[in-house]
This record gives sequence, structure tokens and C-alpha cells, in this order.
Amino acid sequence: MAFWLNRRLARSRKLKSNPRMATKKSDAVLRGAALIKKAIETGKALGKLAEPEPVPANVLKKLKLPNDEKLSPGLKELLAFDSSFLGWSIDEEDPELEPMALDELVEQEYGEEFVPRFGEALELLGDDCLLVGQSGDARHFLYIGVPDDKGEYPVITLDTTSDKPRVGGFVPFDVWTAQQLGALESAKQVGEGPPGYEASCKALAESNGDGRVQFEPEMRAVERDGADSDEDEDDDKDEASSD
Repeated sequence: MAFWLNRRLARSRKLKSNPRMATKKSDAVLRGAALIKKAIETGKALGKLAEPEPVPANVLKKLKLPNDEKLSPGLKELLAFDSSFLGWSIDEEDPELEPMALDELVEQEYGEEFVPRFGEALELLGDDCLLVGQSGDARHFLYIGVPDDKGEYPVITLDTTSDKPRVGGFVPFDVWTAQQLGALESAKQVGEGPPGYEASCKALAESNGDGRVQFEPEMRAVERDGADSDEDEDDDKDEASSD
């Protein structure tokens, strides 16, 4: 009997000390406002946020996303400290964000000839985009599609460094910001999320796209908004001239 009890006690101690079974709050990955706070402190220490331009609290309360939803926790926390990091200038009298369709963003950043080269991505990603940064030939935009379970929207990266354009990322905004400010490991390839956050990126890729976190979009003909109206105007001019 004593031998059986000793074995049971020993097994109990082993289970309690097993690190794989321990769940500590410090082991959990940071998200949202908490992660942005850490990122801001790291950014300040690294000199990446030398001259912040905060959005006043009263203006921040009025500011909404293009889909008329409230700002995500991470975005709100960052803008309260600095909007210039994203290249944004918020009008305090009439605060609103200026979204673009993806084809407009591609044309603005790369030229009209690149629009069909990103054709598959344009068909897949039809919601509003907000440009949030660039690095070399890469452009990063906040995609106002479907947020994750923390309320954060994906940051998607376009890149034209190689012969074939690439699309990658679907990194939650708070996580992407922490990467850019040095609080999390930076991407080793286009739009790559840091270790420990792979599942979050995959979930956003599935809810906003077709599940691919990175891909080379197929070249496709793109029918753009306004094309029909331009043709109608030309037809009207032709009819008027014939009269």
C-alpha cells in the first residue's frame, strides 16, 4: 500500500513540474493595445518614433474605419501616440481616413501597367485599402475586410522586387506594427509574420482571401470602375460630332 502511494505522489509531483503543462500569462503572445504599447517603447528606444504626431483624443473618438466600424484596439493605441508612422495626416476638423480600392493603390504606387499583373489579387481582395508603409519595392496596406477575433485587420504586402509580383502577409495590424518597430522579429520574406503568430496570419488569410498567406497572383485582364462611363462619354462625343 505504501509503495503504491509513493508512486502516485511521485507521479503527481512530476505532472506539476512538467513545463509543457504549465500555462503562464507571460508565455502568452501579446496582442492589441498591449502589444502596441510594447512596440512604441521599443520604437522610441530605437529612434523610430523620434517626432510623434498624436491624434487628439477628441478627434480619435470621431474617427472610424472606411466600413464605418470603430478603430481596432491596436490602431487606436498607435494613433493616440503617433499617426505619422503610418504616413497619415488626420484632419482635426473633419477626421476621416482616405481608402483606395486595390487597383487604385497598385496604379498609384507602381503604375497602370502593373494593374493586370496583380489581376488575381484584385479579384480576391475587393474591400477598401489604407496604405500604411513601404520598404524598397514593397507596399504595405491595411485591408478593411474581416477582422480577427481580437478586432485587428490584416496588413497585406505587395512586392515587385522579382520578375513576378508577390502578395503576402495577412499579418494582424498590431503584430505588423510591432515587427516594423522592432518589438517582434521582422519578416524574412514578403509579408511574413513573426514566430508564434502564424495561426493568426493563416486565420486572416482564410477569412479575407482563399487561405494562401503568400502567393504570386496570376495576370488577368481587369475591368475597372469608370471604364464604362468613359466609353459612354466617348460615344456621346462621337454622336454629337456626327450630328
